[in-house]
Amino acid sequence: MSTTQIFVSYARDDDAAPPDLNRGEAKGFVTSLHEQLLYEFQELGQPRPKLWRDTRGISPGDQFEPLIDEAIAASCLLLVVLSRNWLTRPYCLGELEAFARLWSHEGDRALRQRLVVVAKHYVDPQRRPPLLQGQEGFSFFALDAQAEAGQEHEFFARGAIRDPRYQDRVKDLGSYLWRSAARLDKAPDAGPVPPAQSVKSLSPQMTGRTVYLAKPALDMREAYSRLVDELRGRGYAVVPAVTDEIPNDASATEFVDQAIAGAELSVHLLGEKAGYAPEDAEPIVKLQLTSAAARVPAETDGTEAWSRSFRRIVWAPRVVEGTASIERKVERDPLAVLAKFDRQLATDKVEGDSLSKFVDFFFQHLDRTAPPREALDEIKADSRVYIYHRPEDSDYALSLAKALQQRQVEPVLPALEGDAAELSAFHRQNLLDCDAVVLCWANASEVWARVTSRELKNWRDLGRESQFAWRGLVTGPPSGDRKKAFVQLPPRNEIDIVVDLTGHDIPPPTALDALVQSARPKAP
Repeated sequence: MSTTQIFVSYARDDDAAPPDLNRGEAKGFVTSLHEQLLYEFQELGQPRPKLWRDTRGISPGDQFEPLIDEAIAASCLLLVVLSRNWLTRPYCLGELEAFARLWSHEGDRALRQRLVVVAKHYVDPQRRPPLLQGQEGFSFFALDAQAEAGQEHEFFARGAIRDPRYQDRVKDLGSYLWRSAARLDKAPDAGPVPPAQSVKSLSPQMTGRTVYLAKPALDMREAYSRLVDELRGRGYAVVPAVTDEIPNDASATEFVDQAIAGAELSVHLLGEKAGYAPEDAEPIVKLQLTSAAARVPAETDGTEAWSRSFRRIVWAPRVVEGTASIERKVERDPLAVLAKFDRQLATDKVEGDSLSKFVDFFFQHLDRTAPPREALDEIKADSRVYIYHRPEDSDYALSLAKALQQRQVEPVLPALEGDAAELSAFHRQNLLDCDAVVLCWANASEVWARVTSRELKNWRDLGRESQFAWRGLVTGPPSGDRKKAFVQLPPRNEIDIVVDLTGHDIPPPTALDALVQSARPKAP
């Protein structure tokens, strides 16, 4: 038996029966659809999904009732009976928002696969909530060549089936829902995040950095979903939230400005379309570019801080997937595409390569512009610190390990003898297992120090589940100008702490306070 429940979101007016029918004959569109789907599920057999809809005669108000909350929380699919009535009912939009919040942890693409649209009659695609845009759904009407609202040929009208296409459409819808429910039934973790479960344990370690990912037009929705997943997977906060859409009314500009105010940069995905235009505002693609431009500093002062100030990252692919330009092999000029929507700024980064290459470029840019860590994590007594060094620095590294041991931490040394592949594997495992890492640079070359520091730049690339408590470097004797330069100007995104011990033949434990100031003995 299936445990998958499908929540039916509909406007009560769409289930009204004509007043001229006898009470026993009266049947609305939603009631008929519900009954027909139950029949289709019965024909398809087990696992048979459940349908849930609120059948009370009185429409709920703007505030959700516990009954609705509980039903949404128990549902894995949302079936939206889309109509012009549905769009104007706050409780219908609230059901969509609540369901989206419930499953937002899966990412935008997976969330959309849980949304199924039944179009009762024609609705302008630009009026749909963005989460429902780009989905063809199952239409229960036909339009003439003019495609005018109010002139539809509805397959079910005035309480009865008026077109044989109704049964075909119900059969297709029932089969789709049954297959989707069966797939979710087999999923190892088909449920939403349990309220009592720690969100931190299910989420990647957060970087503390926020990116404004502009809401795109329909032709860039797939790329948007990809970037949402990539950013969340790497611990970045994304604004606006996937479930928060730009309002259609006059508050749109304020909504965008407030979201951008909390971000360090903005990302804009430019296809051929401009998106819908909120009331008294420009289309959303231009609106967000304009709002982001207002945050960019007017002039450059040449400082490093300015190079990390607010900026716009623009992806304007030379070829837009799903357009006629692919067949004609016509390439766009990324700068010309940006010019269609807004003027180019000196600080803009504009890319036109494939989406995969843009993703690589984008995260390389984020790595280069990462701010220095304001505070380092604590290391407790018995934390493991990996002391990595070259063979010629073995004696000094051993002295360093003894000094760290006196400061209540557990030093871990690399293996120096054995097969090259085994040595490399052991080194990688130490980088995975230890709480912190310190490079010991005494007699080794400057090139080794700089290359090895670069290896520590991105802890995710090492396969770690969390960042190091700190990445340190200890310089031992002999002293020299190159070591002095490294101490005074360390690579800030690679090394967090530098301890200059070039004047000490044996590292004194007290000189390592910068590394182990948080370490403390176990409580008795």
